[in-house]
Amino acid sequence: MEQVYLPGKIRDRLQDLLKSRKITQAELAARSGCTKSLISRFISGKTEKLSDDNLNRIAQALNVSTDFLLGESDVPDRMNYDIAELGLTTQAARNLYTQKANPVVVSCLLENEHFARATWQMMNMLNNEIAQGVHVVNQMLAFAGAKLSGFPEAQRELSALQTPVYQHDLHDIEDSFMQAVREIKKQVGALPKPSDKTVLQIMKQTYDELNKGQNAPRKSVSVDDVAEAISHVAATQLDANPSAVQDAFRALVQSVVKPDEQLAPDQ
Repeated sequence: MEQVYLPGKIRDRLQDLLKSRKITQAELAARSGCTKSLISRFISGKTEKLSDDNLNRIAQALNVSTDFLLGESDVPDRMNYDIAELGLTTQAARNLYTQKANPVVVSCLLENEHFARATWQMMNMLNNEIAQGVHVVNQMLAFAGAKLSGFPEAQRELSALQTPVYQHDLHDIEDSFMQAVREIKKQVGALPKPSDKTVLQIMKQTYDELNKGQNAPRKSVSVDDVAEAISHVAATQLDANPSAVQDAFRALVQSVVKPDEQLAPDQ
């Protein structure tokens, strides 16, 4: 969660930051490349102004925005990170900028501690840190089994103890990632449960939409007919995007009914 400070000017900001982060003036000087005397004279009031260059250096050293130091924002977090500072590739940044990857979901994942753990577990897998140990154990079991050629039952038991090299990694990654997804879903909240009356009304309106302009109820309908009817009802009653509803309905039945097949009314 973002930390919010009380309004203040640059001298107040520096004093608050040094105190809250337990950083000495000498440490700030070393991090920023400014002289210790400059920082000391400014904080004590002997110097009234910092150059733009020194201001930028101090902001980078404290990992805050210059707007925060100048008192124009009460939230210290920087918003203009360079992608190199974040460790992102150009393609990763492009995917976020063009929303090829959903930025809201990415933000939720990056804020979640379980997802953070999953990323390091993935890195461990890529570095073969756990896999190497599993591989050694498997080799030891295989060697022991080879020495027990006259005991097939024991050989089978030793063979059963061997583990796929990446099984442990994948289990941990999956567990961490799913915990992150569950927590994000819980934070966002579940959809409100419609009442039975609402469901019946929507079903009736969908049925009426399917038979609009017909002298008698249809004996069969296509998937596209149903998708169009549902999207019309959703747009008028639920304020939903008709195109999105149609796409969702088609995706739902794609693996069950082919687009050119007909659906009987009781289906």
